Parts: sequence; C-alpha cells; structure tokens
Amino acid sequence: MLKFWTSDAMAPVAPITATPPTDAASITAASIADIVATDIRPRLADIDQRGFYPETALRRLGQAGAFSRHIANDADGLTAAITAMSEVGETCLSTAFCMWCQDALVWYLDRSPNRELAARLLGDVSSGRRLGGTGLSNPMKSFSGVEPLALQGERVAGGWRVNGRLPWVSNLGDDHLFASIFAAQNGQRVMTVFECGAEGLKLAQNAHFIALEGTRTFTVLLRDVFIPDADVIAEDAAAFVPTIRQGFVLLQLGMALGAARGAADAMDEDAIGRANAAWLPHSPSSLRERANAIAVRASVHAHNSADPSRAAFLDVLRLRLDANWLALDATQALSLQLGARGYLAGCDADRRRREAQFVAIVTPSIKHITRELGMPS
Repeated sequence: MLKFWTSDAMAPVAPITATPPTDAASITAASIADIVATDIRPRLADIDQRGFYPETALRRLGQAGAFSRHIANDADGLTAAITAMSEVGETCLSTAFCMWCQDALVWYLDRSPNRELAARLLGDVSSGRRLGGTGLSNPMKSFSGVEPLALQGERVAGGWRVNGRLPWVSNLGDDHLFASIFAAQNGQRVMTVFECGAEGLKLAQNAHFIALEGTRTFTVLLRDVFIPDADVIAEDAAAFVPTIRQGFVLLQLGMALGAARGAADAMDEDAIGRANAAWLPHSPSSLRERANAIAVRASVHAHNSADPSRAAFLDVLRLRLDANWLALDATQALSLQLGARGYLAGCDADRRRREAQFVAIVTPSIKHITRELGMPS
C-alpha cells in the first residue's frame, strides 16, 4: 500500500516573493473586522441557507493580505494565516473554509519545485485576484488506502490527458483554479493545477449539504482534459506531499478555533441563559482556555512545518483532533445553554453546530485521523 503519510522528502525550493498591494502589506484585526461587518455578517442567512458565495469578502481578504502571510516558509506568517481564518470563522465558517481552500492552494504553489508555475500564479492567488480550491481530499484518502485515486492521466506531447470524476472540491467557479493529483500509467502520481474553464472539465452540483452551501462545492468531471507540463506542481506527488502536509492540516485549525471562539462569544452574549447554565460542563472561559492552548501548540508546530517525518505529522494530526473535539464541544455547549431557543430552525446555534460538524468530517476527518493514529508506523 502506498501510504500518504510516508514518503521520501523533496529538496527545499527557492522562495518567490508574492506580496499583496502595497497599501495592504499586512492584515490587521481592524481590516478583518471591517470585512466581516460589511461583507459577511449581513449575508449570513444567504450564505447558510441560500448558497450565497462570499466572493467579494474573499477578494477583499486577499487584498488585505490574508492569503499571503504564509509564503516562503514563514512560521509566524502561517500562524497569522490561521489567526485570520479564525477571526472570520467566529462569525461564518463557510467563508473561513473558503479561506482555507485559498490558503492551501497558495501553500502548494509556494512550495512547488516548478518555480515558473509559482512565479506565474502565486501573486494572483495569494492576493485574491484569482480564487481556487485544494482538491486533495480524494488523493489523501487514496494514499492512505481508504479509496482509489479518482483521476487518471496519460502522457501526451507537451503534457497529460486526464480523465476521472473528483467529488467535493470547494471554492470553485468558471474562472477558478484547483490542484489535485492523478495516477499515471506507470504508477507515478502527478500533482497539477487545473483550470475550471478548461475544455473537457465540467463542474456538477448534484448534492446539497446541511451546512456550507455557500462554498461552491462541486463534483468535478474531467474528460480528456489537457494539462500542459507548465501546470505541473510536482511530477512526483508521493515525494512532494510530505513537504506540504503539515501546513495543509495546521491551516485547518483556523476553522476549528473560529467555531469554538464564536460559540463561546455567543454563550457570553446570552447573559440570562448563561446564569442559568453555570453548572454545565463547558463554560465560555474553559472553551477559550482550550482554544488558546491549541493556538499555542499550532504556533510551535508552524516552526516545524517542513519536517517530512511521519512522527512530526502524527503530532499535527493529534493537534487537529483536539481542535475538532473543541469545536464540537463548544457548539454543543452553546446549544445546551440556549435550550429550546437553540433548537429553532435557522437559529444561530443551529448553524454553528452544523458548521462544527463539517470541521469534524473535512479531510482529514476525525475518522481518518483516528485511523492514521491507530495504524502501526
């Protein structure tokens, strides 16, 4: 079995500088708060219930530098990216998840050995001028032996012809990008960038979820899609993946921390209910303490994100597992405090609980993580 978590490391690549506009060289809490207040909070019901895609907010976040801080193996920048995602996730996890999709794509491009590709796309993606997704859910499961690799590629002149069906890729649109991995006939795994507008590529929305309907999540159908060599992120994906996997998962902590802190804030805002719920097992302060401890651990791991070893990655998975349980505990605690008020269709607590359940199932899910942690090294 070719395991996703155990492959030889690749040599480090030279960094490419990609900065947001000069008037927004660094993201601030004020800019995040402004974007949330003007572009996200007024559309919460539309995002959750009517599938509204928060494109304006995502582009503004890119302009403010939210997607460029973790470029060039900057550990503090990786922590800042997690923090920015968390701040948005306190209000809307759908938007925070789209941020993670964008952050992950930046992470891949920045670390690609194909420096011409990085030079061509990294600036636009990291600034939000181009939006896109990650597309690694199926490959991660495939490399762990959970399911077969969904895409197959055949070598042709100047590139590859790719066929297959890739379920559940998010943050997509006609002019968006995403990355994924296909299997070549010789057993090679190749990671490439896909253009959603490419000939032979179709986006199909054939399912509706209980939450995150505004994330533009599609099944991607590929029929003889040509991928030029210039769009190959890594010719040996099995060797490349260990260089990106820690950051891939660490960035997801922004969603879990946002879900937990947002629920804790909502519990505090409900003063009357809070007084009557003082003896429940999870208080806002205890939830924040757990969130702060996870954030500290994330900062430590951010300084070690280039370590390709399985042992280092298992530590990151343990952290992600703790964050998952925190998000579930926090949103459940909010519902218990509100009682019947938290059981009304469309209420804030209902949305937050459904969003936290998504955090627990997005790849690598709790089920996937516990499987990895239980497998012999």
